[in-house]
Amino acid sequence: MSEQDNVPNWDGRSPGYEVWFLTMTDPSSGKGYWIRSTLLAPTTGEPSGGVWFAQFDPSDPSKTFGMHARYRLGAGAVTPEAFEVRIGKSLMRSGHAEGSIEEGGRAASWDISYATGQPTYQLLPAALYRGSIAPTKPYSPNPATIVEGTISVDGEATEIRAAPAQQGHLYGTRHAERWAWAQCGDFLDEEATLHALTARGRRGPFTLPYITFVGVRWQDRWIRLSKVSRRREFGLGTWRIHMQNRRYRLTGRIEAPARALLRARYEDPDGTPRFCHNSEIASSRLALFERRAGGFEEVALLESTGTTHAEWAGRTPAAVVENEFAEAHR
Repeated sequence: MSEQDNVPNWDGRSPGYEVWFLTMTDPSSGKGYWIRSTLLAPTTGEPSGGVWFAQFDPSDPSKTFGMHARYRLGAGAVTPEAFEVRIGKSLMRSGHAEGSIEEGGRAASWDISYATGQPTYQLLPAALYRGSIAPTKPYSPNPATIVEGTISVDGEATEIRAAPAQQGHLYGTRHAERWAWAQCGDFLDEEATLHALTARGRRGPFTLPYITFVGVRWQDRWIRLSKVSRRREFGLGTWRIHMQNRRYRLTGRIEAPARALLRARYEDPDGTPRFCHNSEIASSRLALFERRAGGFEEVALLESTGTTHAEWAGRTPAAVVENEFAEAHR
């Protein structure tokens, strides 16, 4: 159930980090939004919470911006055994998110609701959610939902109606060394949902191969694809997908120009930074093939223009991405 897979994992001990987020694209304006609540329990020092808000405007890059405010964690920040996270002036719980933030000369507030009840989609195989094999465990409790409500930016309110969205939850002790991630539930001519993740980790002094997992919900069933490779198939703002199993093949690309990206600084509990370059107005074009009697035959074309949510991340900030989150400590 979506509620159970959103329940906080953090029990007050260190080290660790945890994230709940909403990504959406407003169908009337084409604007994308990214709302996050985060917990960071560092190796040394006091735990903190974060409130993140970003707007992505495809028609005016000057209106693409992000804000991140960090707060000391107060009593009741998370509710044990229930999904209810209160940080700063924000609240995120099952089916609802509200809050406000001001930083860098910008101000934003939101009061939105989203549909719940779908089965959680796990981006990784079940075995990787047990023990410490995977240092980060990502879930999508609401893998393709619809948002309704109001988002205000600099005093201008936008009524959000039937916005395709995703609500996710993840936690762990360390980010991957490098990764790309994408989600889309709003394709032009196909009713489908895409979740994709490729990541490279580290074990002690050794850098591991890239592990890629892709899930496509098509015709009311999930098609899961995976592979391991030493070759990196993504660069900043681009990701080439070529995956197959015995029955299906998926090939194509996900992309976003630098002007559609925002740079965010993440931290591991030990203080090591990662730099995430995110877009909620990315695009994708992916062909799905099914094995038939004569070989693989194309059965669906998954095209998205400005409605794919994607990110590219690693240890190095990309200078070509000029927009970055305004940061504040409260």
